[in-house]
Amino acid sequence: MICSLGLAYFTSCKKSSYLTDGGLSEAKSPLTTYEYLKQHKYHLFDTLIMVIDHYNMKDEVNGAATFFAPTNYSINNYIRLKRDSVRLINENNTYTLTNMYNDLKADSLRIYLSKTRIALTTAPLQPTLVANAANTQTAFQRILQPKPGESWSSSPIYYLYYIKVRGGLDPPNSTAQPNDPNIDLKAQCQTTGIEPSSGGMLHVLSNTHTFIRF
Repeated sequence: MICSLGLAYFTSCKKSSYLTDGGLSEAKSPLTTYEYLKQHKYHLFDTLIMVIDHYNMKDEVNGAATFFAPTNYSINNYIRLKRDSVRLINENNTYTLTNMYNDLKADSLRIYLSKTRIALTTAPLQPTLVANAANTQTAFQRILQPKPGESWSSSPIYYLYYIKVRGGLDPPNSTAQPNDPNIDLKAQCQTTGIEPSSGGMLHVLSNTHTFIRF
């Protein structure tokens, strides 16, 4: 019995090893922005790297004050939407990354390169305009999240949002009307505060974000 209990204890400890705290994550990276994206261990940015290379924007990405990086999922979301659209015309039509290169210019990626260093902790609570490398209207905002009913912490939780401004910045606390072509579009960051060695800040947009369209 004692041996059995000991074995059960050892097995339970082994199964629970994933609960071991690996410590605080390190915000600063010895890699440049481009290197960080290219060497990501889960290959979350492989398609993004292909887009950066196609437009020869490695230096621009490394030199950005802030880069709101779309993931592979974001770019694939765009390609899937375009593919579905052309198949409404002909079910045999397709749409690939090459087609996207033909349709979009480098400014499509420059939208995500901010000229201002942006951090979650200092971001304003109201949408605030920020200049980007494509010279289009974008903004950013820190939004307080509702606290779950069974929350274990009393600390407030904020998410950083990158905003595509359409027809002027929406007034604070305005109510969005469905299908309003001028309503601003918000993309939530799933990871914030990465500080590459090339300088600037790197934030990662949610996988649900759709490249260009938000």
